[in-house]
Amino acid sequence: MSDQAQIKPVKIEQISGQVLVIEWDDGKRCVYFARILRANCPCAVCVEERKDRNPLKVLSSDPEKVELVGWRMIGRYAVSFEWSDSHDTGIYTYPFLRELCSGE
Repeated sequence: MSDQAQIKPVKIEQISGQVLVIEWDDGKRCVYFARILRANCPCAVCVEERKDRNPLKVLSSDPEKVELVGWRMIGRYAVSFEWSDSHDTGIYTYPFLRELCSGE
């Protein structure tokens, strides 16, 4: 198991509907933008949408305009986000969130 798989958040703070900050137990502080988190939603539906990207298909929501409404911890391994487009099925594991960390 890699070191990153064991890293956990010590503080999660929603600054606004567009910005979330996570402080990790290794001292790293990551700033996340809602559009990046939503565009990278790991749920099965969103993964399929990204995989089969058809330029003529109308997407159900525009990640650029979606806001973060809230979040909750999923056990000791992930975070789930609720979006203004009512989407809330993505489970963002801690290693996945670290991969999305701006500046990494």
